[in-house]
Amino acid sequence: MLHIEVRKKIISARKKGLKINEICNAYSVGKTAVFALLKQERETGEITPKTYLRGRKPALDDYGLEKLRRLLDTRKDITLREIKEELGLSISIVAISKIIRNKLGYRYKKRQYMPVSEIALM
Repeated sequence: MLHIEVRKKIISARKKGLKINEICNAYSVGKTAVFALLKQERETGEITPKTYLRGRKPALDDYGLEKLRRLLDTRKDITLREIKEELGLSISIVAISKIIRNKLGYRYKKRQYMPVSEIALM
């Protein structure tokens, strides 16, 4: 990832008419990085790093979570395997269990998924 100052210098050098090879040698960057930066600046007008593209993407987006919540509310005795088949998920059963427990706040109790009781939180 290029520092913001280097990014500014690359854009400035290109506007002054320097060739891509000269820019690469002057700032010790690859051609691909220069071309990507120039394209980003041309299309968006921004030269800041795209930090929103970093990190692991969630297995289920907000729509998928809501769909899962509705399924659990309507069929309280559904198994994890049935959830996976019903929603057509490509993630593991363990991952589904963690999503239900951590993101939705449900617990499996007496053969039903249900929200965590306030009394049980002691």
